Amino acid sequence: MKKIAFIVLACLLLTLHTSALAARRQQVEDVPENPMDWHISSSPELSEKEKEAARWSLILENDLGIYAYDMGTLGYVTNKKGTVDTNLVGATVKTLFTDKKVLKKVQEQYASKLEGKEKVQYCLLDMQYNMADRTYTVKEMQVFTNKNRLIETKKNKTGFVPIPEKSFAEAMYEICQQFVAETATAGAGEEKPALLSNS
Repeated sequence: MKKIAFIVLACLLLTLHTSALAARRQQVEDVPENPMDWHISSSPELSEKEKEAARWSLILENDLGIYAYDMGTLGYVTNKKGTVDTNLVGATVKTLFTDKKVLKKVQEQYASKLEGKEKVQYCLLDMQYNMADRTYTVKEMQVFTNKNRLIETKKNKTGFVPIPEKSFAEAMYEICQQFVAETATAGAGEEKPALLSNS
């Protein structure tokens, strides 16, 4: 009787072991070749349009348009030598024009560069702020159509100017101040993030 019980126990253990190996083999087969392809199955994967929208954080909305900044570009500016200047903070700002008069004016201004039924839709501004002086500059402006086609790039030759009160530039300055405060408290003694190049 003991032999039969031992054989039944051994068979059960072998069955459990085989089941465990089969389950493990199935898990290994389900792993994608590229680990970066993993995603949580309970949340749907974002489309390219949704990923693009998630990059931007609203600065403000006024009569002229909607202003947002690319959260991945907010940071201290580095010079050509790679040294971080903790007095200069920069970010890429998107201006989406909504005012009909402004849209009509920019449409006329860029009419020769538009194809078919294209319309000027937004600008990207490479902005930098001198935190101590409370001044700013737009290093570069890029103009895009509703088909995301770049139609003009303007480099700014002038330096820093005072920030106009109650403007989107002032609202963005406040975001930069918050960034400076958060990095100061979070990283006492740590290297501060430098995301932009001052070239």
